[in-house]
Amino acid sequence: MTMRRLTQVLAFGAAGAALSGLAQAQSAVDILTAGCADDAHKLCADVQPGGGRIIACLKQHKDSLSPKCTQAAGQVSSGSAGASPNSAPALPAPASAPSASVAADTLIAAPAAGPRLSSGSKASAGKPAHLSSATANAAGSYLLMKKLSVTGPGPDAGHPTQPAYDVMVPSAWTFAGNVSLGGGKGGCFADLFAMSMQATSPDGSIIFQAAPDYSWQYADDPAVMKSLTDPKRRALGAGGKPCATAKPVKAEDYIRQKIVPLFPSGATVVSVESYPALNEIVRKRRGLPPGDGSSGSTRTEAVRARVAFQKDGKDLEEWVAVAIVVDISRAGRGSFYDSHATSLVALTAPKGQLDANERLFEVIVSSLRPQPQWMAYANQQLTILYRAEAQKEAVIDKIKSDLINQEIATIQGVTANMMAGANVSAARADQNIRNVQTFRDPTTGNTMELSNLYDHAWLNGSNQYVMSDDPNFNPNGNLSGNWSQLQAVNPSP
Repeated sequence: MTMRRLTQVLAFGAAGAALSGLAQAQSAVDILTAGCADDAHKLCADVQPGGGRIIACLKQHKDSLSPKCTQAAGQVSSGSAGASPNSAPALPAPASAPSASVAADTLIAAPAAGPRLSSGSKASAGKPAHLSSATANAAGSYLLMKKLSVTGPGPDAGHPTQPAYDVMVPSAWTFAGNVSLGGGKGGCFADLFAMSMQATSPDGSIIFQAAPDYSWQYADDPAVMKSLTDPKRRALGAGGKPCATAKPVKAEDYIRQKIVPLFPSGATVVSVESYPALNEIVRKRRGLPPGDGSSGSTRTEAVRARVAFQKDGKDLEEWVAVAIVVDISRAGRGSFYDSHATSLVALTAPKGQLDANERLFEVIVSSLRPQPQWMAYANQQLTILYRAEAQKEAVIDKIKSDLINQEIATIQGVTANMMAGANVSAARADQNIRNVQTFRDPTTGNTMELSNLYDHAWLNGSNQYVMSDDPNFNPNGNLSGNWSQLQAVNPSP
């Protein structure tokens, strides 16, 4: 539990449980935040925040409280600034009303992009109420997001200009992204279209990035490997780059071997954990059934690593996540492994602020998705390349030709599954794994998937979204613009 979150819990406990007026609440917030944050960190570090449990913990340890916290508690309970520092503290009782408990839990996990608004205040006209650090208050926390599109390479590269990927980022953040022809590191046909993007908070301290996919191949049969590595016969992708050959690797090994070396010298992998939501997102895109992805002809795995490093004299932390997809088929006398490192995303923040941005990271990741029409077009282009290569190889080596035809079948199967499911809501279990839920716009009837970390959502006419977990929050009256509330609906299986 971080000091920031402890401070927020104490602040809410005072405002929500002990006081009724806004001015009184703000006074209690200031008093307890200044006096008892250190005590909470010391005495209640193992207590789960929410529902006034931190306040209750401090009451149980009243004989161990510091004089500073004792005096603060006396001020809150008596309303007097001159309470004796040695008097027994009368901390506010834990919040018992359901609404207070809900708001407390909301506050504990306040998102990085949440704004700070006083009750009843409005954002300045034309300026989104949106900050880059974790903030919240008794009015509840929310995210003000904007939906953006990354477009295809365009006519200059011989391809149409059309939306390729959609993503939602905080409304006040700057954003840049593109899909370039052959802009990735790899030379496999699968990496022909390279998508990258970056979103940055107003103060530049928090950065979200997505990087292009990277693919490589391997075969158990030496004869097949010879055809894959023969300089005279290797298939060349954009820019004349060949498709790399290497054995499949686990997702954690890929991060340690391929990604961490890109960090400044001295970077440390603090932890690595499974990332089921990203794994499920990737499986859904490829038309695969839900599952852990550890078996079958297509195996998938996703992890998230926490990396600590220094850059420009600043201590930073980063979450970097990646999914590994391995398509396995027969080739010659062994197996052929077509590996892809996909959905490589990262969030960078100053040291000590990464945890406060966890929900924001998950919201952005769950919103990043390809447009079905773009994927159909891109896969069509890849099929043309594979067929041309198969025709060339057919007169040289039937094994290689069969291998390429298997690639074509895989691409066509992914496209068919993706297009068939483009307008069908996912089952609830699938959505829960991917951290999304379905909302309907009552004005148009259109449905959309948004993060399930927030139960309430609104949309305006400028492609902006507000998501909140406070049932009493309403952007109309707090933010400029006209906001229509979206309806949460049950997904169809």
